[in-house]
Amino acid sequence: MTQIKRKILKMLIIIFLKSTYVYAENKNELSIGIAVGNGIMENVKGMHGPTENNPGTNVKGLVLDDDSLNTIYSLSIDYNKSLNDNLYINSGIAFARHYTGDTSITFDGGGNSSFPDIHFRGLALELGPSYRFNEIVNLTPYVGLNASAFLGFQSDTNFGVNSGTYGEGGAETFVECYGITPNFGFFKSSGIFKGYGFSIENLKLECDNDHMRSMTEGYEADFDIVQYRIDYRIFFN
Repeated sequence: MTQIKRKILKMLIIIFLKSTYVYAENKNELSIGIAVGNGIMENVKGMHGPTENNPGTNVKGLVLDDDSLNTIYSLSIDYNKSLNDNLYINSGIAFARHYTGDTSITFDGGGNSSFPDIHFRGLALELGPSYRFNEIVNLTPYVGLNASAFLGFQSDTNFGVNSGTYGEGGAETFVECYGITPNFGFFKSSGIFKGYGFSIENLKLECDNDHMRSMTEGYEADFDIVQYRIDYRIFFN
């Protein structure tokens, strides 16, 4: 986790320094979008008490029998700053909601437990370069790579030992994720529907989250979500 944070910070600094050399006459964009998506939550592990065939309190890995992690929606606003005719720097923020399915989990070494759904909500932050290809029939295709962060909260954390029901209610706890988001898409650059676009982005995040049910000291997990975004761009100098 520390290594990927250092790499992301280094990338952000390089991008920021390069962006200071942009000239005022370059064309810039403001983009507003909405996305849905689907993916998985995997490589889950955290401090846990004894389970079947795995006694003692130690770090245990687990697998969600249904590991789906879906995006309910992601509402975004992005600023795209032109560096030259083809290269842009993107900075964006989105409010997003994700959720897991109502499933069961299997621990390393055996042992099963029910695992009600979790809802995640928070802010997604993006910063990175994108490259625009030449226009094709009034469409401008592009590819990009963003350094990404997701900071927010997770629901239904109740362990249910002292009160309440396992996996229902409980105080929301913090979620902190860092990674990268490769993306590609196109937008209408002229003619009718100018400014409208579509993109596909792959959030690949390493998360270090606070306590969740029987993982009372928190847990680590990887989020891998493909999102499909429709957006509208406003062009200005």
